Amino acid sequence: MASGWAPDTNPIELADGTLICERHRQIICHVCCCDYSFAQELRDEEEQALEDAGNEGLQTFSQAHSGDELGHSTDFFYSVATTPRHPTAMNSSGSRDRPEMPFASGSIPSMTKFVPPRSTDSPKMLFERAHRFIRRTNPHEILIYTDGACLSNGLSNLRGGCGFIASPTHKVKFRLENTGPTDEPHPQTSNRAELRAVIAALQYHYWQGDCLGSWTRLVIATDSEYVVLGATERIRGWITRGWRTSAGKPVKNQDLWKKLIHQIQKLDEPSRCIYPPHGTSVSFWRIPREWNQDADVEAKKGAELEDVQRYTKILGLMV
Repeated sequence: MASGWAPDTNPIELADGTLICERHRQIICHVCCCDYSFAQELRDEEEQALEDAGNEGLQTFSQAHSGDELGHSTDFFYSVATTPRHPTAMNSSGSRDRPEMPFASGSIPSMTKFVPPRSTDSPKMLFERAHRFIRRTNPHEILIYTDGACLSNGLSNLRGGCGFIASPTHKVKFRLENTGPTDEPHPQTSNRAELRAVIAALQYHYWQGDCLGSWTRLVIATDSEYVVLGATERIRGWITRGWRTSAGKPVKNQDLWKKLIHQIQKLDEPSRCIYPPHGTSVSFWRIPREWNQDADVEAKKGAELEDVQRYTKILGLMV
């Protein structure tokens, strides 16, 4: 996560678990362009999470594609369990048609937390730099680095930017739009930029069919606790409560959270264009900021670009 014109700093954790910015001692700091209120929301939801855990098996441990025909991983993934899918029509490309913005109900894709074999393992140790960042022990898994930044020269002129690294030679930067996928305006914040970067990376390319359908799992490497905890631990509870926290407050950035789920659903659906038919599942790996410097640079460059008013899908064909 990046914020402010000055060098990035980590938040300070108070005795009660509250996170505040290091420079100004604020939970929501408009100078540093950071918002740590999500940490309070997560604490408020701890009791609710216990109830949710018993509802349809919220949190399960599963092995990634163990025993499938395309290889398997020895790592365990901490996941939000899926619900039965409703039948949907197949389109001409072999993927399933879905509404652009789903939910109130329906299937929830599996969104897992990537846990490396050792806590000291870095992306560079586990993923080889080739035409993609490819898992050394499982050539059917790839990694993409993502990051978001929000730059500010004071209380005004907040500028969000997003970046991701799809391969050792392919870097993408773009400005955080002023409106979301539903055309509603939203403030420029670092949390929103972090989440938007992940969505853009997943939308950027037809990952299921990339390299003749080689990939069964895509790992998102990000330094954003907001993104990783939200995607892997909190989303089912939010949906169950009508996109509200356990305290009854509306979930922030819910337009992007819905978009994230929709995109992961699309990736997870088996494609008939690939043999054997399979989808590409998504896992989230929270990495230290120092391991995410390249994506951070791209996100800050994106924040320097001209304003973009409307949400725009970013596509890359020659990746």
